[in-house]
Amino acid sequence: MAFSDYQLEIYFQGLSGVLPALPMAFAELEAKAQAAMSPSMWSYVAGGAGDERTQRVNATAFEQWGLMPRMFVGASERDLSVELFGMTLPSPALLAPVGVIGLCAQDGHGDLATARAAARTGVPMIASTMSADPMEQVAAELGDTPGFFQLYTPTDRELAASFVHRAEAAGFKGIVVTLDTWIPGWRPRDLASSNFPFLRGLCLANYTSDPVFRASLAQPPEENPQGAVLRWAQIFGNPKIA
Repeated sequence: MAFSDYQLEIYFQGLSGVLPALPMAFAELEAKAQAAMSPSMWSYVAGGAGDERTQRVNATAFEQWGLMPRMFVGASERDLSVELFGMTLPSPALLAPVGVIGLCAQDGHGDLATARAAARTGVPMIASTMSADPMEQVAAELGDTPGFFQLYTPTDRELAASFVHRAEAAGFKGIVVTLDTWIPGWRPRDLASSNFPFLRGLCLANYTSDPVFRASLAQPPEENPQGAVLRWAQIFGNPKIA
């Protein structure tokens, strides 16, 4: 796939008076997303911990990198493909896991929409543990595009094993383990609006669909959603994986 063909598609459509439906600059796309989201959802997606210094420093660090073109090498055929874990991928980019991406879509199924985008582009998706849809449904939308499952390791080892086995059975190619979320970070934007989506029962589909998790509940999550939320809060975040 030649990703640069996308701009040619835009220009050719312009000959018929068709303008792009999406912004072309990141800042404009960010502003459009903010306008579409509720203030509480935007604060969760855009915000970070503390004074957000680490967030800014990370972005600044990436700004120090650039692409240096090589001249007179006949790059008429560009190939961005890479070899990773025995797979040939069309580009060195992967879609990072976002825990509330399901809520970022108007229909509440942003995980599925992201998987469909991955299927269309061939860019692998890393599906989050904190999903609005069960991992099996997300994997089914990926088509032939490889997917990975991001694991927040719970303190319940049996549940962790269940997540891994489910991810393997669903067709995910590997597990991406998040190591630094032992407890929720101090997030001033979310604290100011008293908003923590998971305590509201959102994006817990991988838990409420899991037989091990369901077996640990006194009542099914359909009958007692708050009980499921409290159980999730008890087991989320494990500082010792070994």
